[in-house]
Amino acid sequence: MEQALISIGIPLVGALFMPMLHQWLGRRTGPAALVLAAAALLFALVTPDGSWTVPWVPQLGISLSILVDGWTRLFALLIAGIGVLVVLYSIPYLGAREDLGKFYAYLLLFMGAMLGVVYAGNLALLYVFWELTSISSFLLIGFWNDRTEAQYGALKAVLITVGGGLAMLFGLVILGSVSGTFELPDLLAKQTELLANPLVTWALVLLLIGAFTKSAQFPFHIWLPDAMAAPTPVSAYLHSATMVKAGIFLLGRLWPLFHQHPLWLPVVATVGMVTMAVGSFLAVQRTDLKAVLAFSTVSQLGLVTWLFGLGTPEAVQAGTFHLLNHSTFKALLFMVVGIIDHQTGTRDIGLLSGLSRAMPVSAALAAVGAAAMAGVPLFNGFLSKEMFLTAVHGSPMGLPGAAVATAASVFTTLYCLMLGHKIWYGPLGNTPKPPREAPWAMLLSPLCLALVIVAVGVFPASADSLVVTPAVAAVLQVPVELPHIALWHGLSPALLMTATALGGGLLAYQALPRVLAACDRITPRRNLNSLFDFLWWKEQAVERAARWITDRQMTGYLRDYLAYTLGATVVLFFGTMLVRRVRIPALQLSPVTPWEILLVCIIAVGAVFAARSTTRLTAVAALSLVGMPMSLLFALMRAPDLALTQVVVEVVTVVLLLLVFPHLGQVKLYPRAARRPSLNVLVAVGVGALAAVVTLLANGARLFPPEVAAWYLQHSHDLGGGNNVVNVTLVDFRGFDTMGEITVLTVAGLAVSMLVQLRRQRERRGRS
Repeated sequence: MEQALISIGIPLVGALFMPMLHQWLGRRTGPAALVLAAAALLFALVTPDGSWTVPWVPQLGISLSILVDGWTRLFALLIAGIGVLVVLYSIPYLGAREDLGKFYAYLLLFMGAMLGVVYAGNLALLYVFWELTSISSFLLIGFWNDRTEAQYGALKAVLITVGGGLAMLFGLVILGSVSGTFELPDLLAKQTELLANPLVTWALVLLLIGAFTKSAQFPFHIWLPDAMAAPTPVSAYLHSATMVKAGIFLLGRLWPLFHQHPLWLPVVATVGMVTMAVGSFLAVQRTDLKAVLAFSTVSQLGLVTWLFGLGTPEAVQAGTFHLLNHSTFKALLFMVVGIIDHQTGTRDIGLLSGLSRAMPVSAALAAVGAAAMAGVPLFNGFLSKEMFLTAVHGSPMGLPGAAVATAASVFTTLYCLMLGHKIWYGPLGNTPKPPREAPWAMLLSPLCLALVIVAVGVFPASADSLVVTPAVAAVLQVPVELPHIALWHGLSPALLMTATALGGGLLAYQALPRVLAACDRITPRRNLNSLFDFLWWKEQAVERAARWITDRQMTGYLRDYLAYTLGATVVLFFGTMLVRRVRIPALQLSPVTPWEILLVCIIAVGAVFAARSTTRLTAVAALSLVGMPMSLLFALMRAPDLALTQVVVEVVTVVLLLLVFPHLGQVKLYPRAARRPSLNVLVAVGVGALAAVVTLLANGARLFPPEVAAWYLQHSHDLGGGNNVVNVTLVDFRGFDTMGEITVLTVAGLAVSMLVQLRRQRERRGRS
């Protein structure tokens, strides 16, 4: 299992040091990233099947678990293998003016996160890497952050995928709570027990939302086309073999657990069917080549989801095989589109024509990718497409499902002809740059993918035995005899449906203008993108609503904030007591000495003087009358460590306030209309009374037995290594609390430092 950990760690560590390496290597940063990606691929290839577990949070049943099986190795091969080709392709694609250190850091971070997702054997660990993929994809999509479309695409992607990830988290928590474990092998072994629990239905729905958002399933598909604002190497990587496949990976991983659930077939299969139809329909209407590929990805992902939703072993086999094939031909097509954009200066289909004369190699590569996606014989897509049509025809969806699949495949053939024929033949178009063939360094990666497409299409048995069969076995979890993938399956309804799809697409291509006009007429003008734009982008309804609430609540007056806190606490605290019918415990008060009464009176006088002061100096002096007697109270109550801490805090606070006073303006009093002395007194008394009541109730409640305190006293030295019980409790027994406090202070300090630097930069620009 060390190989799996190394495979994950190499890109993650490489991402950490990549900006530093860029300072040393310059243009050679790309080859360095290529070496790291190749190393990750190598260790992924030699990782054996098995599992490995180290306790992480044993109290919650969470472990650092690695699970390697055929399903894992399929995705690891796609992630690392296509990652290597993408990095190789990006070296000549990206110019010297790009921030290569940042680009390759983000790319390697994403690779490591995806490898972590597929290697995770624990649901909690899977979720950590799952969200890391969302963060790293946000950075990659928004890499050109000076462009509005990049900002828009990154925001849309992160909002939808992170929102789905949050739903997925709730589902994982429910599933782990019901089963008593977060380990994937243990979960799968409890299938019968879990399906009998009604809470599992909610877990299933939430997990499906997470999978659908990540894999761009309807109605969450809207983020994927706009993510095409990223550089083409990013699009080729994220949206062919990695990020969009994460949801499919989750469906396959949980298939043995949920495929017999009554919601699985109607929900997963229906969503996949609708996504395939919508994606293929919208793809033919795009004029930007990357947009066509984006919607084609939506359609192809819907196809795979549809197959996994059918719930049969044959459908799982077809979905797994098409998953492999789609990664190859879609990455190839993205790279070819990047070459077209790089060499001609445009991706507009209306401006592109006759490119084959100047770019013959690119034309041949595009033809291979388009033929594979359309399902032309002798290419890998034909085999998996025929298996898909066979599975749908033999499923409970029957003839209606087969009709939808065939109709969607007609549109698939149509946009494949647009990609593989329309822009390459005919009169030469008027492009911003005269077209010319790309350098061989840029053609090498798509050429490798083209060879894989043809090899799998002609000799599918090798891919079946080496990759597909082990992956399918890992998903099914039970031995099942499945047909071997072969080039010819004889005359069948699926072959007829394939011929119909290819022929219908050719006929539609001959009448392309009329087809496009008809599609445009029936496409609604208001859609899910309009809703997103209304909420977050153009109309910014969410932001405007938040600003309206903030303007009315954030008045700048401490009294108002205390009033909000007082009201919320009264409602929540005492409301809970009423609902739960909590009995008020008997008060257990210690005797009060005259010295304590005197100190409390001094504190009260100091507080009044501080509130009534009209100058900063008198306010600070009055605050000292609050803090110093508080230190004496701690000392009287036999807490000398707290007393000393309070003294230090008071001294430091006074010193800091006196240091900043010369840099502040005059004291700004509240406007007369806002002073309202009676309301101020009422709020102050209410807050004080509430604090006193809650303290007395908490003191009398004794929620924890006295043995807890005795345990801390007894074990502070042998377990914590210290004689001061308070310090040991804060640093050791409650170390996470202290770590959180340190983190908050660190973040606040960094924020202050950044604000100071920004102000200095603004001042320097103003002087210049």
